[in-house]
Amino acid sequence: MKSGPAVTAPPRGKCPELHNLNDTELLARFFQDKVDAAFATIVERHGRLVYGVCRRILADPNDAEDAFQATFLVLVRKGGTLRDPARLSSWLYGVAHRTARKLRAKAVLRTKSERQASQMPTKSDHHDMTYDELQAVLDEEISQLPEKYALPLILCYLEGKTNAQAAAQLGWPEGSISRRLSRARELLKSRLSRRGLAISVALIAAVFARPAAAAVPGSLLAATTRAATLAAEGVALEEIVSPVTAKVVHDVVAGMSAAGKFAIPTIAVVASLLLVMTTAVWQFGAPVQAANLFHFNRATDVHALTTPPTGGAVTSLSAAGASDGSCAPACGTSTTPVTSAP
Repeated sequence: MKSGPAVTAPPRGKCPELHNLNDTELLARFFQDKVDAAFATIVERHGRLVYGVCRRILADPNDAEDAFQATFLVLVRKGGTLRDPARLSSWLYGVAHRTARKLRAKAVLRTKSERQASQMPTKSDHHDMTYDELQAVLDEEISQLPEKYALPLILCYLEGKTNAQAAAQLGWPEGSISRRLSRARELLKSRLSRRGLAISVALIAAVFARPAAAAVPGSLLAATTRAATLAAEGVALEEIVSPVTAKVVHDVVAGMSAAGKFAIPTIAVVASLLLVMTTAVWQFGAPVQAANLFHFNRATDVHALTTPPTGGAVTSLSAAGASDGSCAPACGTSTTPVTSAP
């Protein structure tokens, strides 16, 4: 952990009421009103969550502190554009997990002998694993859960909020929190089972019930707040933190930006496809033609539906729009007599 330049500006806009603000309001105070103390409040509020993830993934305390700082520096870079600031806990948890894993990979490259110690535990017998190892495995699995299940776990189990507090923060009914917590535990049990870890829901709850990671050192909180303030003012990260930490911040931010750029055109393509399909079904309104268009039927079924008995009447395909892709003037059904072959 690098403490940063010796000369720093005093914190701007200290306010004793900041602790009563929610995350959305704190982010607004920092990014819009330039109140540095608002960011300090965010670091204090979510520091234990972030520090716990970093300590479980990184054996070296110094690496854990670097990951801690990097996580909040990523927030400085991306926090002003968060789509849902009320879910900051989940966002920070994910960034901390990603950042710590990147630093762990760099540590492995630096010292190959650390490879085995730094890998996530994959033992089939959880009785040989420590609580910290089990928690590390849970961290990895939680990070892959859908957000609607990960959020209650993070808020209630990792940050110690009650169901009522979590519900109020997310704007969900309290009953919804309970149901999603239950479902999340079952999903974790299933995912762990696929890894060869036969862990009961009760044991998962027991792992979460353990006391959280040690409190974040005061010096780390202060250094992180100071680094965030300088980064927000435009000071280069390399002048604030170690080169390794700065590189991880750049990598994580770049990865998040790339994912966002990819997601927008992907959503547009999917939306376009849905529009084309909906239009086609509407345009080729007759069930037979719509089914044939999307290959939902067999050729024999189409033949049976479109070929009347001898001497009967056949529905004109042009009237249904199957021949030229357009509807007849009255969108009606015309009949053409069938003349028996001589």
